[in-house]
Amino acid sequence: MKNAKKKLIYFLTSIVVFSFTILPNNTVATAATTGEKNINLVILFNDNSIDKNVKDIVTNAGGKIVNEFPDLGGIEVKCPAKLIPTIKSQNSVQSLSPNHVIKLSNEKTEEFTGSEDDSIFASDNLYQNYQWNIKRVTNNGESFNLESGNHDVVVGIIDSGVDTTHPDLVDNFLGGKNLVPANFGNDSSETGNSDDVTDRLGHGTNVAGIIAANGKTKGVAPNIGFKSYRILNQHGDTNATICSSAIMASVNDGVKVINLSIGAYDLKGKCYWTDPDTGIKYNIGADMAEYSLFKRAIKYATENNVTVIAAAGNESLDCDNNKNLTNYLNSQYGAQGFSYTGLTYEAPGDIKNVITVSATGKDDRFASYTNYGKKFIDISAPGGDIFESSDISDMCLTTAINSDYTWIQGTSISAPEVSAVAALIICKNNDITPKQVAKKIYKTADKLDNNNSSKYYGAGIVNAYKAIQ
Repeated sequence: MKNAKKKLIYFLTSIVVFSFTILPNNTVATAATTGEKNINLVILFNDNSIDKNVKDIVTNAGGKIVNEFPDLGGIEVKCPAKLIPTIKSQNSVQSLSPNHVIKLSNEKTEEFTGSEDDSIFASDNLYQNYQWNIKRVTNNGESFNLESGNHDVVVGIIDSGVDTTHPDLVDNFLGGKNLVPANFGNDSSETGNSDDVTDRLGHGTNVAGIIAANGKTKGVAPNIGFKSYRILNQHGDTNATICSSAIMASVNDGVKVINLSIGAYDLKGKCYWTDPDTGIKYNIGADMAEYSLFKRAIKYATENNVTVIAAAGNESLDCDNNKNLTNYLNSQYGAQGFSYTGLTYEAPGDIKNVITVSATGKDDRFASYTNYGKKFIDISAPGGDIFESSDISDMCLTTAINSDYTWIQGTSISAPEVSAVAALIICKNNDITPKQVAKKIYKTADKLDNNNSSKYYGAGIVNAYKAIQ
């Protein structure tokens, strides 16, 4: 086995899924003599039709149209910040917002000694020995005998790519797309090659193993087909337009389930940004285009009969308390020139028709890190919780890059367990709608006798065996 001497174990103490790191993507403007700086903006139009006049306003001022989304009625631009009031004043414009960087969170790692490594991972049956979470969801593998998946039903994994040659994944990998533009984030290794889905970070490979591994480790659906949609560069950076493009691409490719082990906090209120060079304060708007872009992309998915599952996030936040989420944004990003008033929502988990998943530990208690909320959480699934004990076996074993394996915890792991169950349901009932898939997942979940159960677990803990009986 490659790299047998070192195993990364993810102690995800704060943000396990991706979170918005609010930093404007500033580059020197074409009109360099003015000292202007460009700001990266998302502009969304009222009737899903792109207004050429707004494009002309941007380009005539020396700005650039970075990307267009004709199916969603939006564009991404880089332009001088002074254009914000002019763009907002156009009747065709519904909303605009900075196209914030979405960044993979920092992770603490540890490694085993060689002897410990070899003894743990030498086994040909890591599933039986270590994958308590997969056994919890599948009733100790009983669901495999009812339905284990097929390649007619495909899960779209929107993440950091995949190790395409991993022995546990190779038979179920059906291709995918790279949505990261050339030189994104000043990363010269990004060439814009649409076929480049190679995982630089490991997160997407971790997620794929939970869904579709079939080797030393098992996924919840060990014979399901999956496609990988890479949205992160090697530094762990992406943005809302790349994510929304990936949703659209996966739907157009015919996937039946989308897994989004990502998360962010988006405002429905006023956002202000103070230019650090000029001191000018800009009122960007009262409806953030990033959130609306996500909503339109997910609506497109559900209208095309695609079930969407998202991780709840790992900040231990009550996502029903939208004012406190706004305070969280201000505390995190105020030093970078942003200020927010109004209500904040977790995206995409708070968007209509998304199945939002919280995490549980080995003893079925909700994990110490998971976000929660009675109106927010739909279902829960095992995600591990190292904080319950010093035993790493409380975490979840899954596939890793370089044909390797690792332990990880978080709602990033819980969500793909539910995605796999959704795919199995569709395998059994090909014409089922996303709303019916969700209803079956909720109805067959293991209920918990807890006064606050819906606040933390939603309908309960997902159960693949009951869902496909």
